[in-house]
Amino acid sequence: MNYTGLTGNPRHDKLIALVISNGYISNEELASQLGVTTQTIRRDIRALSQQGLVSRHHGGAGKIPSLINTDFSIRETTHIEEKKLIAQAIADYIPDGSTIFITIGTTVEYIAKALENKNNIRIITNSLRVANSLYQNKNLEVITVGGIVRSHNSGIVSPDALTFISHFRADYLITSVGAIAEDGTLLDFDINEVSMVKAMKANSKKVIVALDRSKFFTSAAVELLNLKDVSDIFTDDLPPVSIINMIKQHKVKLHIAKGEKTDIV
Repeated sequence: MNYTGLTGNPRHDKLIALVISNGYISNEELASQLGVTTQTIRRDIRALSQQGLVSRHHGGAGKIPSLINTDFSIRETTHIEEKKLIAQAIADYIPDGSTIFITIGTTVEYIAKALENKNNIRIITNSLRVANSLYQNKNLEVITVGGIVRSHNSGIVSPDALTFISHFRADYLITSVGAIAEDGTLLDFDINEVSMVKAMKANSKKVIVALDRSKFFTSAAVELLNLKDVSDIFTDDLPPVSIINMIKQHKVKLHIAKGEKTDIV
């Protein structure tokens, strides 16, 4: 999407584009990319938040609450290193011999790739991109659901797919989310995709949620799960205090992926 001319101020337009593509971006990074001081960035964010164009946060700016997810092509190229760290941490956590539901999304695609070195793993997915990345691996068994393939993300969603999911029992569901609210509600954008995740959750022993830190500063319209449904969260940075408190309240394990080391909070 082209944001040129949105405000009449080229710097403001570029700031909005950076926020939309990243979900959340710090004042320091905005200042660096836009070639101005952090003080100028703070003033810009204040003005744009008053116009309802960005969401103002301590230390940066995020997307405004939205019914529409960022384009898949944009999400593919943002927070790549963070997603890789999260993916490897989850792959290290999953034991060989597991049966796993994997959903649709750019983050879970990195997780699928990180599972390549595991042994005797069965993966049931409604993502053709996930299946395509793994089907040639002889150490893995890959099962896909049937239905219409969505052009924008290669996901499969249909009533028949929901029925198909009900025939399996998995050790883990691995899913990403669009956002996490302060009250512990996990949110996403597409009600049909959410229905698939809920069906998988109903047939899984444990639920693993993967999300990079930008998801703490975004919003979405459809309720996906609640923290009480989740066993583990894997992310790349500490969430805001309000969310940490909700995570602790529901006794969810919080894993902070830091490359060779993963901290459990």
